[in-house]
Amino acid sequence: MDFSVKRLASDAGTFLSRAVQFAEEKLGQAEKTELDVRLDNLLTKADTRRRWTERLIKQTEVVLQPNPGLRMEGLLYEMLEREAPRHTSNHEQLGECMIDAGHELGPGTAHSPRRLLHPDISETLAGGSYPGYIGFQGV
Repeated sequence: MDFSVKRLASDAGTFLSRAVQFAEEKLGQAEKTELDVRLDNLLTKADTRRRWTERLIKQTEVVLQPNPGLRMEGLLYEMLEREAPRHTSNHEQLGECMIDAGHELGPGTAHSPRRLLHPDISETLAGGSYPGYIGFQGV
């Protein structure tokens, strides 16, 4: 392990100067570094896509790992011989999430509503027919 004091001092100095610049920009004492408009636009698009990707991943996890509380609720209503309230199924929620993502990301992208329309609608329709399928299977 090669330990260099000069390198450590140099890195610490760079870190401190950047920290001071960031603090001054936040406090309004220094002129803020202006970014190119195209770069700012790309950063906004990347942040939007990251947010929607995280939402879609979370919703996909919900589809793959269902909530046992809802099944217990259905069982309880069945034992009490009452009708369970209608909940939006996980598949329907995933389809709606995909449709919303397509609308927000806009036309002209790989995630536009026109390109994602068929999978989204099929996922939503599959979610709507899921309770009938479960009833048909006798599960």
